[in-house]
Amino acid sequence: MAADTEKLGSATMAELQGMVDAAARASGAVGAQVSVIVGDRRSDFVYGSANAELNIPMTVDTVTQVGSVTKVFNAALIVALAEEGKVGLDVPVVKYIPDLKLADERAQNTVTLRQLLSMSSGLDNGPYKPLKGLNALAEYVSGLRDIPQVFPPGTGYGYSNAGICVAGYVAQKVTGEAWDTLIRERIFEPAGLQHAITLAEDLPYFRVSVGHLPAQNGKAATVLRPWYISQGMGPAGSTLAMSAHDLASFGQIFVNGGKAGNGTRVLSETAVKTMMTPTTDVPIAVPVWGVGDKWGLGPNMSKWGDKVVWGHAGGNRSGVSQLLWLPERHAVLAFVLNAPGALDGFSTRMFGGFSQAVFGVSGPKLSPPDPPLHVAEPKRFVGTYVRYGMRYEITAEADRLHYKQINLGLGTPGEVLGVLIEGDLISLGGDRFMVKIPAVPDGGLPLAFFGRDSAGRALNLVDPMFAARRVD
Repeated sequence: MAADTEKLGSATMAELQGMVDAAARASGAVGAQVSVIVGDRRSDFVYGSANAELNIPMTVDTVTQVGSVTKVFNAALIVALAEEGKVGLDVPVVKYIPDLKLADERAQNTVTLRQLLSMSSGLDNGPYKPLKGLNALAEYVSGLRDIPQVFPPGTGYGYSNAGICVAGYVAQKVTGEAWDTLIRERIFEPAGLQHAITLAEDLPYFRVSVGHLPAQNGKAATVLRPWYISQGMGPAGSTLAMSAHDLASFGQIFVNGGKAGNGTRVLSETAVKTMMTPTTDVPIAVPVWGVGDKWGLGPNMSKWGDKVVWGHAGGNRSGVSQLLWLPERHAVLAFVLNAPGALDGFSTRMFGGFSQAVFGVSGPKLSPPDPPLHVAEPKRFVGTYVRYGMRYEITAEADRLHYKQINLGLGTPGEVLGVLIEGDLISLGGDRFMVKIPAVPDGGLPLAFFGRDSAGRALNLVDPMFAARRVD
């Protein structure tokens, strides 16, 4: 750790540590790690506890679940395999998984790795299944035979954990190696990531953070159990745990043209360019949530002022994370937290004053226009939309659109667990909106619509990550 009075950007280390502490407290994080790289300088910051029950402090080398940031690791593996000629990014994946069965036969026979990795496959986000063992990934993919197709492949944007698992399974099939082995041997080891694991059996050899529900109403923070739910969704982010220091080191590969900080080439320059080529337009960008304006192969891209920022966010029951890199500044920001509900609040603060101090730029904010915009075609949006485990109801009264998000559960078909979010829609222009939530006076839930049927109605809703299809 650098001296407290040493500066990084416009702030001293002590001031930056204070920002991290304040962001963690305000967001409800029990423990946090932040790692920053700017050129040839790097700094790490830690906060709080890795396990509140056992009073174990968070350290720089503690591993915490990072969730969906894993998707960038998975994409790096697959793009590298494509360069070796083992797979083709634009070849239907059924070539590599001959027994692949999907509900939509056209998607089954045409969907490609490029579409899967760029969130344009049209596959529903899919189920979350508690699978373990060497065959867990194969078992998960074989269970997708009934997965709905939200839109035809290559015609829209929709975040899909299921699609990423199919892509990861392709890597496993063509190499004959377990996905966990491939990630370790082809990414972790050459990049020098010594505090990164995917297998529960390796946990005893690391300092480990656990997930927490934050302290509330005078009660102490409580530990979440189990540590992870499924090994079957490893490529999508169900198992990877690592330190923020190592996560930043992985991000460094993309600002170094494929070379790790230790000088080892992990990816070719061409592979890095392939991954960082904007491929899919995202209807509504929310950088705080890790959703950019466009998706590449793995990471997504945002604009912070005149600066391009690439990255990905992640969330799991035992940890959440953000990884960002600014190619123009040769800079990386990574952080991990061990309270699942803390990511939004922590990201908002880190993308503000902290990023401004370190990088000289801060993330954009989503806010309703003043004066309000008129919705020209309110009937275009009215209807019912569904995705796995969720239903959305859009209704209209006069010129006012109303939104209701209903949790259908992840288990019994027909199960309804209740309304999650409800509020009026505020137009952000065109097919973009914000749900005005009374409990969140300074913000709300962003969402967008796309597609058009013969009557002019929107075919899909995006919330802003997951896509749902019209069913009324």
